[in-house]
Amino acid sequence: MLNNNNTILSSLIFYFFFAVLLSVNCYGEIIEGTNLENKPKVESIKITGLKKTNKRVILRELLFKENSPLTTNDLIESVQRLKNLQIFSYVRPYLALLPNNEVAVTIDIEEKWTTIPFFNYSAGGGTKHLTAGIYDINWLGKYIELGALYQNWNKEHGGIIWFNDPRFLDQRNTLNLIIQNTRKPRYIYEENGNLQGSFILHRKAFTAAYKKEIYSHFELGLQAEYFDDALLNVENDNLDSTTLDSLMHYTNSKTLLNTLTMRLGQLNYDIDIVSGKESQILLSHSSKSLASDHNFNKFKWNNQIYWQFPWRSYIAGNFTLAATNTQLIQQQYFVGGFQHIRGYYDGQFRNKSYWQANLEYRIPSYKSQWIVLQHVFFTDAINAASHPKKLSNFENNVYSAGTGIRLLSPKVYSFNGRIDFAFYTSGKNKTSISFGTQHFF
Repeated sequence: MLNNNNTILSSLIFYFFFAVLLSVNCYGEIIEGTNLENKPKVESIKITGLKKTNKRVILRELLFKENSPLTTNDLIESVQRLKNLQIFSYVRPYLALLPNNEVAVTIDIEEKWTTIPFFNYSAGGGTKHLTAGIYDINWLGKYIELGALYQNWNKEHGGIIWFNDPRFLDQRNTLNLIIQNTRKPRYIYEENGNLQGSFILHRKAFTAAYKKEIYSHFELGLQAEYFDDALLNVENDNLDSTTLDSLMHYTNSKTLLNTLTMRLGQLNYDIDIVSGKESQILLSHSSKSLASDHNFNKFKWNNQIYWQFPWRSYIAGNFTLAATNTQLIQQQYFVGGFQHIRGYYDGQFRNKSYWQANLEYRIPSYKSQWIVLQHVFFTDAINAASHPKKLSNFENNVYSAGTGIRLLSPKVYSFNGRIDFAFYTSGKNKTSISFGTQHFF
């Protein structure tokens, strides 16, 4: 697919129009009792409840200003924008009607705790992953994220530091910078789950990304990633000749991966629930003429959709399709485990292309001001193949299904403990329990 221009073009056209369909009707809840048909003029804007956050962070999200007309849609969208920052426990607008068709707007806000000492121990799919560090998504009250963490993958040490400004230059632009020096074990399995061999990927990398929101449902971006990779401690007792040849020929490599990103649609957040639809497309290219040791392309298309139901329950759906034409084993896809399909080893299914589909039903059984206990019922499916055309062979599909628990806190940013039990799998495996932080997707 990646080597055939006509196939690429026809695929991208299909993906584009499908993504456009996904982006329809993504607005948040309607504020009941609000009637602004006469478009009153905003006499004043008052923000209450702020302790850490700079008032400017709130004002720049609003679609109205003092001495400007106020419409119902502007008020609804402004409140949802503030919720989508995910740094507030609640956002409540109040309107006071004044003479001469004017209105005083008060926005009452409660801030979340956003300085997060970070500790995450994840186990599942034959891999143990420990992460410890600290980050703040609302650094100095400016809605800027700054963080550093230590990683340990099966006793291999590494670290990452990052900076993220989602409102770069006070506009709806995102500037993201990441520096990493990590050592991650990679395991190579047979189709039946038997271990063939392993290696440690020692990666030094720098990432710079810039995204521009054209409007609320459309965003474009550019990303440059520089990788200095080394493959260490290759255990090759049972590796097949093709895999071993790939490992030996590409032990060390330098890659400058340039990526064009596009987002259509919008996800809306409200404490413990998510709504909306979003589609993201990433087109990446590595060229010898641009500081890389190898020429190759990568493509990734991710879609998420959320349907709300009574009792603050909702269905979450995820579909991803990805492909590459590289022989570099570290740039191929290690599918399974933490991010793809529960009940299997981390990275158990390695290949040049894959699709994954995940479906979850999430429903809370207990909710207080500080804690939300959420139950999850899930099913996962994947297919990994050497070429995208082979992904349509459903005989190679792999499935799992089970249930899980999430422990969230509306008062603390990104507080979400997760444990999942995969009661059903369609292939051999030695792991059915996985746990960590955040939702699976």
